[in-house]
Amino acid sequence: MPPSSWILKAAPWSPTALRPWQAVSSFKSRKCGDAFAEALSRSLPTMGSLKKLGLAGSKITAQGIGRLVQALPLCPQLEEVSFQDNQLKDGVLLNIVEVLLCLPRLQKLDLSRNSVSMSTLLCLTKVAITSPAVRMLQVREADLIFLLSPPTETAAELQGASDLQGNASQRKEAQSRSLALRLQQCQLRVHDVQELIAQLQEGPQLDKVDLSGNQLDNEGCRLMAEAAAQLDITRNLDLSDNGLSVDGVYGVLSAVSVCQTLAELHISLLHKTVVLTFAPEQEEQGGIQERAALHDGLMRQMPCELPPHSTRIRLTHCGLQAKHLAQLCRALGGSCRLSHLDFSGNALGDEGAAQLAQLLPGLGTLQSLNLSENGLSLDSVFILTQCFSTLQWLFHLEVNSESQHVVLRGDRRGRDQLAGGPLPEFPAGARFSAFDQRCIPRSVCLRQCLLEPLSLTHLCETLEKCPGPLEVKLSCEVLSDQSLETLLNHLPRLPQLSLLQLSETRLSPRSPLLLADLFSLCPQVQKVDLRSLYHTTLHFRSSEEQKGEFCGRFMDCALSQEHVEPLCWSLSKCEDLNQLDLSANLLGDDGLQCLLECLPQLPISASLDLSHNSISVEGALCLVKTLPSCPRVREASVNLGSEQSFWIHFSRQEEAGKTLRLSQCSFRPEHVPRLATGLNQALKPTALTLTQCCLGLKQLTVLLSLVRWPMGLFNLRVEEPWVGKAGVLALLEVCTQASGNITEISIAEAQQQLCLQLEFPRQENPEAVALRLAHCDLGTHHNLLVWQLMETCARLRQLSLSQVNLCDTSSLLLQSLLPSLSELKTFRLTCSCVRSEGLAHLTSGLSHCLHLEELDLSNNQFGEEGTRVLMGVLEGKCWLKRLDLSHLPLGGSILAVLTQRLRHMTLLQSLRLSHNQIGDTGAQLLAAVLPWLPELRKIDLSGNGIGPAGGVRLAESLALCRHLEQLMLGCNALGDATALGLAQGLPRHLRILHLPSSRLGPEGALSLGQALDGCPYVEEVSLAENSLARGIPQFCQGLPLLRRIDLVSCDIDDHTAKPLAASLLLCPALEEILLSWNVLGDEAAAELARVLPQMGRLKRMDLEKNRITACGAWLLAEGLAQGSGIQVIRLWNNPIPPDTVQRLQRQEPRLDFAFFDKQPKAPWGT
Repeated sequence: MPPSSWILKAAPWSPTALRPWQAVSSFKSRKCGDAFAEALSRSLPTMGSLKKLGLAGSKITAQGIGRLVQALPLCPQLEEVSFQDNQLKDGVLLNIVEVLLCLPRLQKLDLSRNSVSMSTLLCLTKVAITSPAVRMLQVREADLIFLLSPPTETAAELQGASDLQGNASQRKEAQSRSLALRLQQCQLRVHDVQELIAQLQEGPQLDKVDLSGNQLDNEGCRLMAEAAAQLDITRNLDLSDNGLSVDGVYGVLSAVSVCQTLAELHISLLHKTVVLTFAPEQEEQGGIQERAALHDGLMRQMPCELPPHSTRIRLTHCGLQAKHLAQLCRALGGSCRLSHLDFSGNALGDEGAAQLAQLLPGLGTLQSLNLSENGLSLDSVFILTQCFSTLQWLFHLEVNSESQHVVLRGDRRGRDQLAGGPLPEFPAGARFSAFDQRCIPRSVCLRQCLLEPLSLTHLCETLEKCPGPLEVKLSCEVLSDQSLETLLNHLPRLPQLSLLQLSETRLSPRSPLLLADLFSLCPQVQKVDLRSLYHTTLHFRSSEEQKGEFCGRFMDCALSQEHVEPLCWSLSKCEDLNQLDLSANLLGDDGLQCLLECLPQLPISASLDLSHNSISVEGALCLVKTLPSCPRVREASVNLGSEQSFWIHFSRQEEAGKTLRLSQCSFRPEHVPRLATGLNQALKPTALTLTQCCLGLKQLTVLLSLVRWPMGLFNLRVEEPWVGKAGVLALLEVCTQASGNITEISIAEAQQQLCLQLEFPRQENPEAVALRLAHCDLGTHHNLLVWQLMETCARLRQLSLSQVNLCDTSSLLLQSLLPSLSELKTFRLTCSCVRSEGLAHLTSGLSHCLHLEELDLSNNQFGEEGTRVLMGVLEGKCWLKRLDLSHLPLGGSILAVLTQRLRHMTLLQSLRLSHNQIGDTGAQLLAAVLPWLPELRKIDLSGNGIGPAGGVRLAESLALCRHLEQLMLGCNALGDATALGLAQGLPRHLRILHLPSSRLGPEGALSLGQALDGCPYVEEVSLAENSLARGIPQFCQGLPLLRRIDLVSCDIDDHTAKPLAASLLLCPALEEILLSWNVLGDEAAAELARVLPQMGRLKRMDLEKNRITACGAWLLAEGLAQGSGIQVIRLWNNPIPPDTVQRLQRQEPRLDFAFFDKQPKAPWGT
């Protein structure tokens, strides 16, 4: 065991037992007397390692203690000395303190349980104040303890230092020293505290001063509070349990009104609490502003210096009554920094609330006033509500009758409102420039209140004088119909109302009908939202807004068939009902039928939601039957599976066609004729989608034979598991039973999907008739099937086969059928498997389709030989407009054949040859043929291993394609040379430019930016995954139609933030900005936030994986608040703390920090 941990309890008569290496010595015995002290004092000089000495409970006299004290300075390593319970008197104690406080390494001196008079105590406080090493003096009843912080230098080192260095060290120590003074339960009186104040005024900075449990009374507390204004106290002053009365509260309030550093005063006479808490001086806060300030232009500082801190006064449980308020407010009126005032737990009553409403304007601008637990009734609430028109700072009134919670609050704008507390390293006075211009709504929140008709009348009459916009939030256990009608009848007289909320308030089953009448009763109502007869929200438009659309939501309100007719009658009086939500009710099939009969009279312009209403297949068939009588319905969607969705979508005008989607409807064979009968009543073109409706091959055949229209187009999409297994031959056989001409066939086996388009009335094609007569031999099933297909597909214009396994029988059928399809314009065979023999059949058949306008053979597994065979299909295709041969092995000889065929396709508009690895040689071959394609509008050569040699040659040829609109050359090593070539001859009609992963540098990007600047048609630009650094495109004129710009992973940093933001601002049509995986920081975030409010069409901005901190995210939230059309700003994987992320997202849900993108992306470049 090391010596420093040994403890020797020596007998009082044998101090010679001590050893020189002993570190800790403790003696406790009444037998220890002066003789022991004499022996111990002789032994101490030999104990050089002594760190702790304890002498308790002895009968040593003042003489013995004196000798001992004289010997202790010879123990330079001494850190702790305890003389507890030694019956020491005042003089001895003072001598001990004066000598021992000079020990160089002393950290604690314990003199507890000795006799200390008041005069000696004040002498000791003076010693503590003047001694540089003392950091705390703690006195509580019998306890008396000094805690010290000795300097790190030893006495010898200090003695050897120069006088100049010593003076500097002393000055530095004086500045950094902080003293805590705790004089608890010491029977201090007024005259004692006067002397103490005089001492403290000459002393160092004070950390804490605790004078609790004394006898200062009102005058002593007042004097101490008054002195606090001059004393440098950094944390708090505790005057609790000092006999303070209500009369003394006035004096304390008057005394602290001039204190510049007071942060909070808490007085509770019931709990005997009087605590003054202080804030650091203004100079100490300067570092906060320096850390938070960004470069010039990051934000506008309002004001430029940090404002003085605010003061919180809490007078809780003090027995305050109305008669005390006038004098209290006079005392409080001297403070210009008063921000939070807490009168909770008193006895002000309604009289006090009324008096306080008159006195509040004299207290200046508060941030909150707490009147909880004061016995206030609703009458007081009505009086306080009138303060909205007299107090500019008042924005929120919160009342809860059950918990007696009554709070008046101001507006917590800026970062405190956003984060629920200050965000790290951001200036308290900083605000985004546009933020202060917003109109902040006032709100009245009454929770758990008894809302009778008379009370509601009084409340509404009071609110009529309140400035707007205004939000009213009410809650009670049950609100009667009479009370609800009273409230609703007053709404037209509240034009400033923006929101009315009844939360956790039970309404009657009749309430949806009362609320539905509101649309005609109150024109400013915008949306009625009733959920479960328990949560009601009404949104109102301002008087400045034009009359617009209405929205009604009555979810889970137990609405049944009996409610449908009166509800529809009320809603029919609404001028423009945009959305109606009746989901999760009890309509059933009968209620649905009743609603569908009323549907033509309802002015719905957008959507009707009937999900989760226990609707069966009968209801779905009723919908099909009713749709023809609803001319404004454009789409209906029903899912009877676990999703239980039922939507009807409308348009404002009569629709030319309708779309019907039925999912998981479990049709039985007897339902199919009824479905066909309903469809036959439609007089407009209709699109029907049947998804997993138990419609087998036989039922589909019946449906196709029964659907008969006098005229028009019928689109049918069937999605069933058997579609993926039936095979092309069986699916084509189904088509033979169609009663109309089939004009489009699309088969996608992987998606288990069959799509058909039928044209009515059925017509014959003369060329097909002639071919059919040539196949009169019907002796085989094959010939019979071909003959039937020639009849039903005589006018076929599109045949699409995707992800199919085309067997030889199917390919042989196509070989026989294709020559008869004289109107075929589009043929697609993608992502499929075909044997070599089948390819020969297919090539033979397609060679007769001379009028093809679109040919798509991409993503197939043909192999090089199969691809070579297919090149024969291209011969004679002079009408071809769109050709897609992507992901095929186009070797040198195959590409040569292709380019020869391309020379004759003078009408070609779209050429897609991506991921064919044609290299520079292939690029040069294509470059030679491009001038022969005068109508070319779209070319895709992405992922072809093209280098600068091929790229430059392509750029020269593309300059001759005057009608080119879409250019996609990404994933090629083009380099800046190609970019410079493209910039010199950029087509004037260009709409889409894709050059991701093209090894572009700053020079190439800048040249492209200059060439693009001012282009009137450009809609999309992608330069992602190029090392642009500071070479991002910079615009002077801008791109008026640019909707999307992709600069992902381009090494963009803050240095380019300002020109980038300026360029984006010159593109008014921008909807999507992609800047993820760059090195953008807060400076860039600030610049983007500055321009966000001016980008009216922006929907999405992606800033994933950058270097934006909480400060930058706050700025983006501020800018986002001004751009109402923005749907999402992605901020995943930026250095923002999780707690800040949660606070930011609660305040602004459009900030998305998730790994997965929550927002669906619209297709681009199509």
